[in-house]
Amino acid sequence: MDGDRITAVVRSTDDSGTKAITAGETIDGRGKVVAPGFIDLHSHSDWVLPDPHHGPVLKPLLEQGITTLVTGNCGFSPAPINPAHRDLIDESSDMLREDRLDWRWSGVAEFLDHLEKSDLQFNVAHLAGHGTIRLSSMERPMGPASEADVRAMQEVVRTALDEGAVGLSTGLGYPPGMFSKLDELTALASVAAEKGRIFTSHLKAYSWISPFYPANPIRWVDHNIRAVRDILEVARRSNARLQISHLIFVGPRTWPSCVTVIGEIEAAEAQGIDVAFDCFPYTGGNTTIRVIYPASLQENLVAALDRRSVRARLRMEFAVLRRVLGFDFGHIQLLWAANDDYARYEGMRFDRIAADMGVDPYEAYFRMTRVSNARARVMLHTYSGDAQDNGPLRRVIAHRLNLFETDTILVSRGKHNPASFGTFPKVLGKFVREEKLLSLGEAVRKMTGASADRLGLRDRGRIQEGQAADLVIFDPETVGCAADFDKPDVAPTGIDHVVLNGRVVVSSGKWKGNSAGRVLREFG
Repeated sequence: MDGDRITAVVRSTDDSGTKAITAGETIDGRGKVVAPGFIDLHSHSDWVLPDPHHGPVLKPLLEQGITTLVTGNCGFSPAPINPAHRDLIDESSDMLREDRLDWRWSGVAEFLDHLEKSDLQFNVAHLAGHGTIRLSSMERPMGPASEADVRAMQEVVRTALDEGAVGLSTGLGYPPGMFSKLDELTALASVAAEKGRIFTSHLKAYSWISPFYPANPIRWVDHNIRAVRDILEVARRSNARLQISHLIFVGPRTWPSCVTVIGEIEAAEAQGIDVAFDCFPYTGGNTTIRVIYPASLQENLVAALDRRSVRARLRMEFAVLRRVLGFDFGHIQLLWAANDDYARYEGMRFDRIAADMGVDPYEAYFRMTRVSNARARVMLHTYSGDAQDNGPLRRVIAHRLNLFETDTILVSRGKHNPASFGTFPKVLGKFVREEKLLSLGEAVRKMTGASADRLGLRDRGRIQEGQAADLVIFDPETVGCAADFDKPDVAPTGIDHVVLNGRVVVSSGKWKGNSAGRVLREFG
């Protein structure tokens, strides 16, 4: 290596059996795999990265081999913003960030410039978030967009992409993205297509029934299938390169739809739509406590929960969802209470929280929503399987269109998501070495070169002369991670060294504190 570039790749030895290489620092990788640095295709760490002291918080990501973060996912990004609407964005991002941001930027270029001055610990490829753009651009973001609103948002997206955003993300299961119609999404996705950038989407529904589509028994289509069809239609109309975020199946009664959903995606690809998806190797994921409430209550949720009639209606709706999904309050785990008086419940599931409070689980969930001002963070379980049956998860992991991501919210408050510590090592250990679901070479390709190609990153994801010197050296016989939902903060094994832009940032499995990250603004 010379500086931050790979200058030579030695593939064989000379006649004496050795190859003369001189370097200021060498790493003995005998018996190990030397791979390109892992690319986390779906990160939320952009809300922590502006803090110049983000290294100690985010180091578990480096220690599992991640060198590049793709940020701004699920429609939420710290840029671009309208400073006049900063309070709305502050409120919507509370569970994602370590501290309140100082907002020394408004556009993407200013934000990326700020990151470069923040002792950056990772490479960053940033997506512009549709939800943030909606909050910044519309007088009433919790409702339909007018033609003028859409035109204004198109210009914001165009500018963001011109200033260095790698693409556009949407979060259609969250406010305000859930209020978007297909015409609005198509218009914005068309801008991404025009610029040759990725269009990513957290779908409107990941369960066969949800609060987000009408329950019409006469013309019934499972809601997660409708959500996939909707976003594929957006991609078809716009010609955008579509990345479906964290393809999951929520609740045991949704799991059988896995075959149909993947079939819909394969059929769209066969028709010429450029589509792929990604996943994490766990049967649970972190999200907001708001996620199970219907769109009609999102704008003034806490005030609405003060009304007995609203709580009574929600009890009936949630009771139906519990029966038809096979999903219960025991499958919802509190990670961050956003209220010190309730911090003792962090890490507990809502059936236990309810028992401790002396109320039923409905009331416990309503109460936690109110006392946290709807800011609490939760972990939802039974995503694509459970401890006894993870068939849907295995099908997604093994699929040729799947790439890998963490989707973790990693902050120092509350309980952790095990994905923060073990996503990539778990794939390599459990699903490659133990279960042989993927070959080692295919898994590494998905984590590196295939992800770089999907994003259009020109100089990442391969070990070649002239490529960036991002490397992971790991032991294929020991790599893995025992982190789980009860003990999430367990360090991985087998990740020996991580090199970022030519500097060793993890040595013998431990973060060294070196700042070597880059903002990635060049896309092919």
